[in-house]
Amino acid sequence: MLSFFFMLTFRAEVSALTLPETLEYDLTIADIKIGSLSLEATDKGSYIQLVSKGSAAGWVSLFYNVDDNAVSLLAKRQMKELPKSFEFLPYSAKVSINEGSNRARKEFAFNYAKKVVTYSDLLNHETGNFVLKDITFDALSALYYLRYVPLNLGTSVSVKIFNNKLVYKVQLHILRRETLRTAFGAVNTLVIRTNMDCVGDGIIYYPGDITLWLTDDDRKIPVMIEKRLQALIEGKLPTFIKNNMPDFLQKKLSAGAIRMVLVKK
Repeated sequence: MLSFFFMLTFRAEVSALTLPETLEYDLTIADIKIGSLSLEATDKGSYIQLVSKGSAAGWVSLFYNVDDNAVSLLAKRQMKELPKSFEFLPYSAKVSINEGSNRARKEFAFNYAKKVVTYSDLLNHETGNFVLKDITFDALSALYYLRYVPLNLGTSVSVKIFNNKLVYKVQLHILRRETLRTAFGAVNTLVIRTNMDCVGDGIIYYPGDITLWLTDDDRKIPVMIEKRLQALIEGKLPTFIKNNMPDFLQKKLSAGAIRMVLVKK
């Protein structure tokens, strides 16, 4: 019994990711595929480049097209404020959102020497500088940061994320270990949950819990990510979705969750 307790509470320091890395996912609602998403990480010399690409399934694009892209750069630099296992520093990010009539084009860069985030909204012709007090990530680089840090059951990891001209302190709670049935067979995972209450661009930023299933090994590959959308549960769909979505799919949304399921690595 004592040895079982130590298995639950101990994790070794993690090692670096294997680069290049490409992960491909199906986006589903109630097990119906509605789109695809890929995550790529490549070594660019002085930087690690992270790329996320999302698109609607062919039948969905007939009434609601999706073409989302994000690119983040991590500078190869060790900071004392970060765990020794994470030898990178958020450098810049570009986000392009195309979800039906909902669109956004934004860029921002982290300057730790001047302690400022430089922000540009390309569609609204808006720029600004925002105070950078601590190590802060964009949403994409925060996911990769999580894969590098030790995760102990029953504890939390705190990450600061810059989004929509604000810095949010996000708490990620390491809940349990769980064996998940996947396209690759049974996979041992760590289950992590957080709440995304920040307001931003795209449906993923609507309030609601996010649950992540990461492989319980040194790579911590995201096997599945589930977004619980309170707006969907309450039937309060964003207008730009409701006006274009077939009735049968709106009924499926009563489940209140969108899943991102790994299908190729």
